[in-house]
Amino acid sequence: MALTLQRLDAPSRSDGVFEQLRHQILTGAVPAGGRIPNERDLAARLGVNRSSVREAIRRLEGLDLVTVRHGRGTYVRHASESSALQVVEALLREPRAITVDLLRQTLLFRRDIVLRVVELAAQHHRTEHLADARALLDRESAEGATPARALELDVAMNRLLGEASGNLMYQVVTNLFTRLLRQLGPLYYNESRDHRRSLETHRRLLVALEARDADEARRILEVMLDYSEQAILEEAERLEAAGVIGPETPAP
Repeated sequence: MALTLQRLDAPSRSDGVFEQLRHQILTGAVPAGGRIPNERDLAARLGVNRSSVREAIRRLEGLDLVTVRHGRGTYVRHASESSALQVVEALLREPRAITVDLLRQTLLFRRDIVLRVVELAAQHHRTEHLADARALLDRESAEGATPARALELDVAMNRLLGEASGNLMYQVVTNLFTRLLRQLGPLYYNESRDHRRSLETHRRLLVALEARDADEARRILEVMLDYSEQAILEEAERLEAAGVIGPETPAP
């Protein structure tokens, strides 16, 4: 695949350079092991100064997406070599990088994390966490039939569970998943979603949390995940078949 770049209007736009190069890398325009153009050529093609390109390359290097070999050039690394959680989010922002298989892998990773988080939340929550959860359920009862509001309330509930876990590392990863939930929202939070089922399940989850019953909280969440993951993957399969997501089909 050829590297496709758009000239940038501003004289110094490291953000724009970074975003374009990240897009090209994650969509496979430059495959792992491939060399990207040198600093001078990129600056000329993008219409920016070399310091903007240099800063963008540093940011890509910080995400483990490129390796700078001094005197030889800058080479692309496969996303699987990255240790940066931001790469997960970046992949799911790129329609041409998203596939049903990638979503399936992401949902499996999310499932493993959130099931542990809800167990910890059941064990370590504080009184204020339960009060906040009850307030969210009251809002869901009143507003949850609206997909956009349902999404916002679920994001808030996910964040609350991460906080209630009492574990900073799980909380940080949960924060990543709340951001991913916003991005994946349209695949699940739509008019076909059964908000009454969701509300009732959330109520049962709150009862388990109040009882500090980690096993029951996990069982309830597993049912919720089964339902939502199936809906997300079915919609993703439809979008991939329609060519909305996934690699572009080469012109005949």
